Amino acid sequence: MILEEYLDTEYASAVNHRIVRSVKLIRKITTRFDGYLRFRCELINHDFLEIALRLTLNENTPNISSYRYQWMDSTQTQLRRRWDDAPHFPHLPNFPHHCHIGSEEIVQPSEVLHVAELLDLIELTIERQ
Repeated sequence: MILEEYLDTEYASAVNHRIVRSVKLIRKITTRFDGYLRFRCELINHDFLEIALRLTLNENTPNISSYRYQWMDSTQTQLRRRWDDAPHFPHLPNFPHHCHIGSEEIVQPSEVLHVAELLDLIELTIERQ
């Protein structure tokens, strides 16, 4: 099944990434036409990352149709960043894709990221700190 393989690849990107200490699968669902994956990671600096994405098939090609990636400090009380596509900020370029930085109020345009791209971006940010 194409969608299941895609979700497995996204999950394996986290399991095998150098900044991920551990991964816990929360939910994985696939049908013929869509799929959903949600899991949590502890990063090497003990930060928390939750990844949730929904896939749909478009001409037999899997596409991320909805997502939320939430990166928080180790206590899970301070938002570091959250990438999502909730339609809250229609004035931003690349709507509905956006990223909250440090709080709900600070928002910048973003784009759909695959798990490996997301983790690479987080790694760069951690290295700069």
